[in-house]
Parts: sequence; structure tokens; C-alpha cells
Amino acid sequence: MRIDKINLKDFRNYAEMSITPHKGVNLIFGPNGSGKTNLLEAVHYCALGKSHRTNADRDVVRAGTPMGFAGVSLQKKNNHTDIALRLTPGETRKKQVFVDRKKTARLVDLMGHLQCVIFSPEDLMLIKEGPSLRRKFLDMMLSQLSPGYFISLQQYQKALEQRNALLRERKRGGYIDDDMLQTFELAMAAPCATMIEARRKAVDQLNQYANRKYRGISGRCEEDLTVTYLCCAGEETVDADYVLDRLKKARQEDMLRGVTSFGIHREDLSLKMAGREMKVYASQGQIRTAALSLKLAQLHMFRQETGESPVLLLDDVMSELDMTRRVHLLEETEDVQTFITCTDETDINGIEQMQIYHVCMDEAGMANISCVQQGRQEEAAVFEEPDFS
Repeated sequence: MRIDKINLKDFRNYAEMSITPHKGVNLIFGPNGSGKTNLLEAVHYCALGKSHRTNADRDVVRAGTPMGFAGVSLQKKNNHTDIALRLTPGETRKKQVFVDRKKTARLVDLMGHLQCVIFSPEDLMLIKEGPSLRRKFLDMMLSQLSPGYFISLQQYQKALEQRNALLRERKRGGYIDDDMLQTFELAMAAPCATMIEARRKAVDQLNQYANRKYRGISGRCEEDLTVTYLCCAGEETVDADYVLDRLKKARQEDMLRGVTSFGIHREDLSLKMAGREMKVYASQGQIRTAALSLKLAQLHMFRQETGESPVLLLDDVMSELDMTRRVHLLEETEDVQTFITCTDETDINGIEQMQIYHVCMDEAGMANISCVQQGRQEEAAVFEEPDFS
């Protein structure tokens, strides 16, 4: 899988931009705040329909403009696909997604076309911070592998919000109907069971691959990295009836607390090194290696499941890694289209299949990108205004 072209218009601080990336490594360097990460964010939008940095589409539309645009042309083994998103800053207007220039009815229709693995400095917090980051990591990975998982996630979250709204009303002393609660519990049950099964399988694979990657990078066979799924149902077999029964039994307590106490939104991953919790005992070096190992395991899982290498996005992580970790990371870029952002182009050395871009800002704060070293794949990069009529 590779991206043949990236087009942006009024996206973050890019007024208009078009590049034809190299099929190997694309190094994007420039000062902090110049717009390097914005380019990776646009690719992430085309893969998942959302940013990895913000939940609001309005944040990525260039100030003073009515609409932003991000699009890629994607080449896979058996087909070529054009993906585009129109993003509007208005609260009531939804994003518009186009696949092969046809507007899709649902965001789920975007999933699975472009798969990407992103590694940023924030991912180092996967080890030390709260469960929500680790759940997000799982959900983003599984949504790209399975549109069905993404649908279940949407259904579950919508029903959970509605159930919690009723519980909060009851806590304030209002009246709520048990039948209404049961309606939302029914809507949560099947998606919850589906997602638990998918998470169990995925974490099993993550545990195997991440430990293998960790040992290879660290060179320490005695430091086993263990990834364990802390399921809301423990080890029990789960189906929709099981979930429904657990939610019903928890109603009284949930009414007192004003929040749903059982479900996949309460789950976590346990990360241990040699049997000890990493968030308590791990050194900074071990944390960096573990976070990197999780991302490389995700890359391996995508290859195994789809037969294609995903696009790899490395956002300003080279400065966080020592030379040993950099070398191991760059070894994984073989046959993988990779986008690397950094402030210094000398952070990456010894790669032949590479194209180098320089990003800078003009006086108005707009990003300008120029190719300063062409790889073997050369093509003029001219912005093309999309026509979706």
C-alpha cells in the first residue's frame, strides 16, 4: 500500500499543497510549529476520518475559510483509490467523505481503504497514563482492520451516552423509566459482546508480537514485555445476554452513581515488564522501547491480517529515541511507505530510498513545503482542485 499523492486546501496552515511522495521514506523537516505534523494529520484523517490530535473538525480548517480539504490517491496491490474529506467549521454541518469521488453515506465506508500506523511523542504516554489512551489505541487499530468493529463502537458509544444521561437525571432526583433504560441496554449488549471478542483476539496477538519486538530492540531476553487484556467480564464467555444481565444487575448502583459501571468503556490493558507493572516500575528507556514495540506489533498485525503494509507515520519521535532504537525502527520501514517529521534532517542517515521535504512558514504563518532531495520516484507536484460533481 502506498500514497501516490497528497492534496490539501485550507487545512491547518496549508492554503494549498500537493506532493507526490516517495514509495519509501519521506523525511519532512523544518522548525517546530511550521506545519510538519499537519501533513501527517491529514493522512490520518483520510484513514480514520478524524484527527489524532483533536476531536473537533473545526480545529483543522484554516482560520477565516469556510471549508478545509484533505485528500490522497492510494495505490494497493489490486486497485487504485481516491479518498477525500471536506471539513467544515460549523457545529451543525458534518464532514463529507468521498471514496473514488463518490460521497459515502456513512463514515464506516471510509474504513479499511487506507491503513496507517502513527507513532508520536504522545504515544509514550500509552504506558504511564490512564486507561482511555490504551482503549483509544485498541479502537483505532481494530476500526481500521474491521468496519464491523467500527460500527459496533459507534452503536455502543451512542447507547452508552443515552443510558448515562438517564442515570444522571435519576441521580438529580428525576424520574426515569426502567423500560427506557432497558432499551439502551439492549442497544449496548450486542456491540459490547462483539468488541470484547475482537479485543481479546487482538491483545493476544499484540502480546506475542510486542514482546518479540521488545526483545529484539533491547537485546535483553530476561525483560519480557507482557500485554494483558483487562476485560470487564474477566475470563467469562460473553454474549449479548451476558452483557444485558450484567447491566440490569448494576442498575441500582448505577442510579446512585449516575454513570454506567459495566462495559467495554471501563476496560484497560496491563503492561508488565518481567512481571512488574510498567507504569510504576519502568525506566524511561523501557517505556520508550515498550511504546515503540506496541506500534511495530500493530504494523505487523496489519501486514498479517491484510497482506499489505500500512503507511507508517512517525511524528517527531526520532529525538525521543537513542541510536539503537532509531536503527531498529528504521529497519521496519523496508517495503513500508513511511513519513517522518523532525526538526533536523540529519536525524535520518543511511537510507537510499528517501525523499526529503522542507517545511517553513511565511510571514502570514502559512506553511510552504518544497522537495529538496528527490528519490528515484519523480513527478511534478501540482495542486488539483477536486471535482466531485
